[in-house]
Amino acid sequence: MHGGRKGVPPAGTGQAMPRLPSPWTSPGLCSAAVLTVLSWSTARKSRTPIVQLVADHLRAEPTLLALLADRYTSESSLRPFAPLAEKLRDRMHVLVLAEWPQDERERDGEILLRSLGVSREAWPMLLRDEDDARFAIVLNRGRPVALINLFFRELPQGSGGAQEEEVRAWEDEALRKLEALLSRVSPLPPDAAPGPDPSRNPDPAPSRDRFELIELD
Repeated sequence: MHGGRKGVPPAGTGQAMPRLPSPWTSPGLCSAAVLTVLSWSTARKSRTPIVQLVADHLRAEPTLLALLADRYTSESSLRPFAPLAEKLRDRMHVLVLAEWPQDERERDGEILLRSLGVSREAWPMLLRDEDDARFAIVLNRGRPVALINLFFRELPQGSGGAQEEEVRAWEDEALRKLEALLSRVSPLPPDAAPGPDPSRNPDPAPSRDRFELIELD
């Protein structure tokens, strides 16, 4: 969306933030939305390889997936991810892997993106932050179909003020992009949600330009 471009609010940079006690420290679903947030500490305690971790949380519907270094205190305040999940509901699952130390983010991310068949040329966009940009990938039928440029902000929904209005406008723009994409992708048959495949050849590389949504098919 607008991350890293003129007019973007300051975004999270992975700096330490105070954490609330459970339940927010463990993976879960935000009320009335298909949102899953997994922290690095939770993943580390589970000793589950990242490819299997993601496969275990993929759902039948298309998935918006982001692997971030940013820290957070509340799932429901993760912008734009929580509002997008609430508005898209069961049309798209939003899966956020957060608080990954940057070196492990790149190492684990490369393993994950290779298994998903994401072109190597797209890896830096998804694994390294440029200014305020936070790229996410859209998966459909277990395959990458698009990259979208978002941002990261921890701001309670409905907090009011100019900042809330501005962030909500950016979220609405991202929502329009994702809804347009959903109208073009084929629906997933029931009980058919393939996981990552380590043997899959990467898709052709996308061109990195100023478009907010880069379709890969």
